[in-house]
Amino acid sequence: MDTGMSGGTQVDQIPSDLSRQATAWLVQLDDEPDNEALRMQFIDWLATSPAHLAAWEETERVSGLMSALGPLRGITPPAPSTRWAWFPKVGRAGTLATLALAACFAWLIAPDLSLRMRADEITRTAELRMVRLKDGSTVHLAPATAIAFTTGASGRRVNLLQGEAWFDVARDKTRPFKVEAGDSTVTVLGTAFSVRKTDDGTDVAVQRGHVAVETPRATPPARVDLIAGQALSVSAGVATRGTIRPDRVASWREGVAIVNDQPIGDVIDRLRPWYKGYIIAKGAGLKDRRVSGIYDLRDPDAALEALTRAHRVTVSQLSPWLRIVTVG
Repeated sequence: MDTGMSGGTQVDQIPSDLSRQATAWLVQLDDEPDNEALRMQFIDWLATSPAHLAAWEETERVSGLMSALGPLRGITPPAPSTRWAWFPKVGRAGTLATLALAACFAWLIAPDLSLRMRADEITRTAELRMVRLKDGSTVHLAPATAIAFTTGASGRRVNLLQGEAWFDVARDKTRPFKVEAGDSTVTVLGTAFSVRKTDDGTDVAVQRGHVAVETPRATPPARVDLIAGQALSVSAGVATRGTIRPDRVASWREGVAIVNDQPIGDVIDRLRPWYKGYIIAKGAGLKDRRVSGIYDLRDPDAALEALTRAHRVTVSQLSPWLRIVTVG
C-alpha cells in the first residue's frame, strides 16, 4: 500500500481512504469518550502503520487530539508514568520518532493486557516487591516482572512470565520446587537463587544450595547442576556456565547492576525495567562492545550517562519519556 511518504521522511499527502478512516475514528471517539474498548481498537489501528499515525495527525492537530481523547483510562502500562496516559506530540522531522511511537503503542496494549490475565503477581517499572508463597517460600520480584504459581501435592511450580526474580525456597523433599522460564526449568529442594528471563533464553545464578537447570530444547538437550557461586546463561539454545560471588546474586534488590564483561545491549536491557519511559537502542556495538562496572538502576539516566563517558555511546533525548541510545 502507498503510504504517502516521499524519500522515506516527509509526508506529502495522505491517501483518501486513510483520511476517511481517521475522520471516522475522530467522530466515534468524540461520540463515545468513555468507551475503553473503542479506544483500544483505535490505538491498535494507530500502531498498525506510520501512515495511520500521519493520517490521524493530518485529521486533527495534536492539541485537538489531546483534547478529544484525554487520558487513556483503564489502560495500565508497566511504567507508572502519567505521561503515558496521553498521546505525546509527534512532529514530521523524521520517521524514527513515528516508528518508535507506533512500536510503543503496539507494545503497550496487547502484551501487557495478556500478561496481566495470566499473572498472579506483577510489578511496574522501578517497583520491587516481595511475595510470600503459601509453602513459606519467598520471592522477590524485580521491576517489570510477572509470575504465576501453583502448589499441589505433587510439587510447587512458578512460571516466570517476564522479568527477573530471586527465590528463597522453603525445603520440602516431598514437593520439589520448579521455576519455568521460557524453555528452561530450574528444580530445587531448598536454596536461594535468581532467575532472569531474557528475549532468547534464561539466566540463573545460585546464592546458596543446589539447583538443576534443564533446557530440553537446547542442542543437545542440557541439564546443568549448579551450586552456590555458580551461574548459567542459556541463549539461543546454547548453555554457558559462569561464576558469581554469592553476595552479588540479584544485586538489583539493592538497586544496582554489577556488570562484568557483558555486552552494552545487555546493560541497557537491565536499565529498561527501571526507566519510566522508553529506551530504544541501536548500533553495531550493542552485542560486540563489552563493559564492566556498577550502574545505579534507580537512576537510569545517570547510568546511561556513565556509559557515554567511557564507551563511545551517545544518548539523544527526544522527549521526557524517550531516549535513543546509539552504540558505535
